Amino acid sequence: MVSSPPLDSVRQQRCRELDAWRRESCVCLGSCQESWGQLKNHLGFSLLSELAHCILLR
Repeated sequence: MVSSPPLDSVRQQRCRELDAWRRESCVCLGSCQESWGQLKNHLGFSLLSELAHCILLR
């Protein structure tokens, strides 16, 4: 009979997976953060992720 892993172990694994996903999808803007914010506002986006998505689609 196979026992299931403890709930804490499952949570820790899921947390590690989410952290890895966040690291892969994170973009460091460095000193350009202010410029990105200005461009976002100029183009009428409410989130930086919306601006990035728009740029990637072009």
